[in-house]
Amino acid sequence: MDNKTEIEKIKTIAKSGECSGGSAEDIFARVFRAAEKTLGITPFDEQIAAALALAKGRMVQMQTGEGKTLCAVFAACGEAIGNGGLTHILTFNDYLAKRDYEWMKPVYDEMGVTVGCITEKTPRAERAELYKRQVLYMTAKEAGFDYLRSFVLFDEKPYFPEELNFAIFDEADSILIDEARIPLVIAGDVAVRDNGDLADIYEKVKSLGEGCFEVDEESRNVYLTDDGTDKAEALFGIDVYAEGSETLLAKICACIKAREVLKEDTDYILKDGAVVLIDEFTGRAAPGRVFPGDLQAAVEAKHELKISSRGRIMGNIALQYYARLYKKLSGMTGTALPSREEFEKIYGVLTEVIPTRLPVARIDHPFEIYFDKDEKRKAILAAIKEAADKERPVLVGSESIEESESIAADLEKLGIKCAVLNAKNDFEEADIIAQAGKRGAVTISTNMAGRGVDIKLGGADPAEKDFVVSVGGLLVLATSPRESSRITLQLRGRAGRQGDVGESRAFAALDDPIFLNNDLKGLAGRHYPSEKFEGVISDKALTREAERVQRMAENSAFEERVQLMKYTMIGEKHREVTFKRRTSLLDGSYHSEFWQKDASELYEKALSKFSEEELQKLQDRVLAALLNEFWSDYLDYTTYLREGIHLTQIAGRNPAEEYNIACEEYYENAAASIPERMAEKLEEILRCENLSDYEPDVPSRTYTYLLNDIGEEFKKKPILMGVFSDDYESAAKKLSDGGKADGAPEKEETSEKPAKKGFFGKLFGKKQ
Repeated sequence: MDNKTEIEKIKTIAKSGECSGGSAEDIFARVFRAAEKTLGITPFDEQIAAALALAKGRMVQMQTGEGKTLCAVFAACGEAIGNGGLTHILTFNDYLAKRDYEWMKPVYDEMGVTVGCITEKTPRAERAELYKRQVLYMTAKEAGFDYLRSFVLFDEKPYFPEELNFAIFDEADSILIDEARIPLVIAGDVAVRDNGDLADIYEKVKSLGEGCFEVDEESRNVYLTDDGTDKAEALFGIDVYAEGSETLLAKICACIKAREVLKEDTDYILKDGAVVLIDEFTGRAAPGRVFPGDLQAAVEAKHELKISSRGRIMGNIALQYYARLYKKLSGMTGTALPSREEFEKIYGVLTEVIPTRLPVARIDHPFEIYFDKDEKRKAILAAIKEAADKERPVLVGSESIEESESIAADLEKLGIKCAVLNAKNDFEEADIIAQAGKRGAVTISTNMAGRGVDIKLGGADPAEKDFVVSVGGLLVLATSPRESSRITLQLRGRAGRQGDVGESRAFAALDDPIFLNNDLKGLAGRHYPSEKFEGVISDKALTREAERVQRMAENSAFEERVQLMKYTMIGEKHREVTFKRRTSLLDGSYHSEFWQKDASELYEKALSKFSEEELQKLQDRVLAALLNEFWSDYLDYTTYLREGIHLTQIAGRNPAEEYNIACEEYYENAAASIPERMAEKLEEILRCENLSDYEPDVPSRTYTYLLNDIGEEFKKKPILMGVFSDDYESAAKKLSDGGKADGAPEKEETSEKPAKKGFFGKLFGKKQ
């Protein structure tokens, strides 16, 4: 550590007790003493080093069990006392927020720092006061939802802070990378759209079978073939590609995708009569999340469930953009280093690695590659049985709920008892995963189950620890390689806590999706086995190519997220302007004068009938409601635009440029129409006898959910990916060939390209 001098100074001040000053060292020294006094914990040098890094706005890599929770307290108290700023400590789930708040509260109380916690169940009436606390624990998504809720308030001042100061993200890679692109949505029962016709469409689409559609395996998108188009047009009696038929075509493709592509227990589960999505990174059930567009209703129709109506979207924001609202952000995770470039490029945050207090005693084995999934499964079961025979605890990280249940069924046949963790709530899961280090325990979970919870050798019984250590400690098994190597690293890190012994093994098969999708067979050439092979494959050349495939997948995913950020920046710019104006109406810092300036005659009539003060108050409220309507229209338009913007390539135009121009023109034109729309509202008011008789259009209720739409614009429209690499021709060929073509010869690029308009054009100017 480069800051040993600073750490020693903090410890010296703490031991002397002379730490009443306001310097950063004095504040940290007081936290040091408070932790000792209230928790009986003496902070390690490594924890102080991590806290210093957090206070500087760094992304901190710190291994499981090293005490990240206490590190955040140092940084938060430093901000509260030293800078007078508020800190949000944002966690992965409600369980961790509540646990960490209750655990660390005595330290804050000793420091005289106010602290609070918000979970999904915290009443709205209590949140205004909680947001004033100097330190607040909550999930990142609940913070984002409260930000969106402030946009639909009418009769109260926004309780969400006008400006966000400092955020510390716990399990930062999960929140800021894995879930960064998931839009948080707030919807309201205003102009609700009925999806009831999806059930009828689904029934008709059942007749569109083999040969009627193609599936792009990489994007998992569905395209109608010529035969499918002819049959669909005969079924519905219209030209499905004609202007005005876009909605029907989208629903037809959604129904086919629900039937042919999305799989129960892999992409979603059915629970209590509802469709619950499975997170693609964690393999965990994700309540409150829905498929985009018509896909959610199509899956419900597939299972003959009640078609849900989610109301009209009134606001949305991806976690990536929400995080960037903070003046300063930092984070903690056990696997920051593999994503350091992304943290720096997207969030402007440098990464700092904190060494473990004790040397890592865990043995990590490289991936073992098998010919196919059957051979791989045999090896996994053999590894579990060998450990179970020794009563060695085993934690198996599976790829999906379906796989975890399948492994459990195989173990049952072998007479091996196991705990299966999937679709449990966070509180139950955390308790079970904490016992995964017990003697003889076999725990089958999805990769991320119980993240943030320490696994102690011997479980709750310290007397059993010596035995577990004697048989090698916790054995962790990863059943498949994932798109991101971080997922495997996170799983490996469940063993070897605080210098404990442990071991991790990882398994792969040549027919795993990551290898099929990235053509390992073509890359490996003659090293790829031509016939079934039993046991682990030892060809080092094949192993190297398999490792290269993972790097390729990671780089591709990273670049896609960067491009997606650029692609949606214009919408975020518009959202920021609109949200700020509406908030200023509610908090009283701005008053509308549309009626006075643009409808003066009507306003004079209104003044003769109603009081000026009441009229102004109503004008502000009417404009707030109109801004909600304005923004909902904007979101509807941009959603529709994204569905078809790729087709502009057929006319020889650049879809990215067209999207930019269309968004800016729509926003400007819609904004220009507000004075006229406000005048229409005033005419309606004049027809009322009393101002209290007029009620702006406001939602009767609002509700929030997450949209499972990570990268959909690019995944289902490969032409757009080409737009950003200036490879328009090959991207268009790929789209026309269902995403399978190698691409057509590129057009000869002219030296001149048309000038690009506006903010978006600056982002996507010609590459040098």
